[in-house]
Amino acid sequence: MKYIRFILAQAGVRGWRLLASVTASAAAMVVMVAIVNSLTDLQPGMELDWQAFLLFALAALTVVSLQVYALNLAAQVGEAAVGRIRLRVADLVRRGELASLEQVGTIRVYDTVARDTTTIADSAGSIILSLTAMVALAFALIYVAVLSLVSFLVIGILLCAWGYFYGLNQAKVRTALREARDADTRFFALLGHLLYGFKEVKLHRARGEDLEKVHLARASDDARHKNIVAAQQFSSTLRVGYTLFYTLLGSAVFILPPHLDDVRTAMKIVFSMMFLFTTLDGITRMLPVLARANLALDTVDALEASLLAATGQAPSAPSDAPARLDSLKLKDVVYAYAAEKGSTFTLGPCSLELQPGRMTFIVGGNGSGKSTFARVLTRLYTPQRGTVFWNGAPVEDHNVDSYRGLFSAVYADFHLFDRLYGLADRDPARVRGLLAEFGLDHRVGFADGAFSTTALTTGERKRLAFVVALLEDRPIYVLDELSADQDPEFRRRYYQELLPALRAQGKTLVVISHDERYFDIADEVLVMRDGQFQQRGKAS
Repeated sequence: MKYIRFILAQAGVRGWRLLASVTASAAAMVVMVAIVNSLTDLQPGMELDWQAFLLFALAALTVVSLQVYALNLAAQVGEAAVGRIRLRVADLVRRGELASLEQVGTIRVYDTVARDTTTIADSAGSIILSLTAMVALAFALIYVAVLSLVSFLVIGILLCAWGYFYGLNQAKVRTALREARDADTRFFALLGHLLYGFKEVKLHRARGEDLEKVHLARASDDARHKNIVAAQQFSSTLRVGYTLFYTLLGSAVFILPPHLDDVRTAMKIVFSMMFLFTTLDGITRMLPVLARANLALDTVDALEASLLAATGQAPSAPSDAPARLDSLKLKDVVYAYAAEKGSTFTLGPCSLELQPGRMTFIVGGNGSGKSTFARVLTRLYTPQRGTVFWNGAPVEDHNVDSYRGLFSAVYADFHLFDRLYGLADRDPARVRGLLAEFGLDHRVGFADGAFSTTALTTGERKRLAFVVALLEDRPIYVLDELSADQDPEFRRRYYQELLPALRAQGKTLVVISHDERYFDIADEVLVMRDGQFQQRGKAS
């Protein structure tokens, strides 16, 4: 099984200890069966066989000790393996490109890491118990063969029949499990719309009713039905297992005795059958766990393959020296991506030249391509045609990381981090000073590199994101509609004080804005329409 091979491979050298523990524990179980069976040879009035009693106690202690050891070791291996998977996925995400990550889907990444890796870790202990039961079953069959070759052949034939029917059912089980998982994923995606779109749902009753009563309810019913079907497929396997056991028990009681030497051997066979049922029942009950763990591994492998394909050529490590801007020029840059219903939106061809100490405004209607241009400028999107020149040299894979080091950006869909990741050396006094300057000190504290809260209004969140951008202190600032959702006083300060002060420090500013009354502070105003700069003008 894939999952068992995975656990043993992840265990490395410890895998041998794990197998040895499982094998020794299973062997001790069968020794206990043999000792109990030996009691059938006792005659009335015979004294207690202390040697057998001590051997039984030793075997029981061995089973308990080794089972606990194997379970603890499996938990360590499983959690360590999951930790490596999560970090590997995080690394692949970080090395990927934005466009590729959008194609893979952030929800898919989060769902796989949150749900499937948990399944992989939680299944380790159960699978170890199942593996012990399988080894014990093999040893028990050897013991039965010693007692009666005829019994061994009968049991062997029935076990082969069980294995055959189990194999036939596996394709159906895997299909049912995958359909159930996909149905669960669709439900959680819709639940995400309810959670992340809560404001819009509250404002539009019909939207909320449609989302909850129709789509969420339908997805929930579908997930319930698909999970029931998967459970029924597992029940079919369990039914075959129970049928096999009672067939074995009936054979031991009614068919085998005439072919055995004496009644005591028949009793030993019957007790061995009971032990076989225990092991077979344990194996059968663990098969659903194993099937889900195998599916989780397949899902993780598929995600890693998608993310690996999205990384492209790994860029070289950037220089430790801060990125320097002498000149930046975009020449006939084009970027196109597929939109809904197969249509496409194309940015460009766009040409632009940026120099230190200049402020460029980019204006235009919604959907004109301003935010897409910001992503292309900062090389979150790779141009499909055209060239970006940085200090006279084209930006390519070998220097793209260093090029990105030019920018501090607050995008329209920015994410606000809870602490200053990568900025641990910043002076806390300066951070608190900026918080006070931006009117946030009464809402946000700062200690040990972290902000006390990010639960702020939209305007306050944008201001805090601007504070972080200022702390990065890079040559170019790309600010996408940062003035939106701000009070009039801060909007005035933003345009008339903060931006001019940054320009006076030699910073290059690319400001996406709709505030026409402040366009006169820019060195250049570019109007974007349908993905192209339709009009250029110098601010008067």
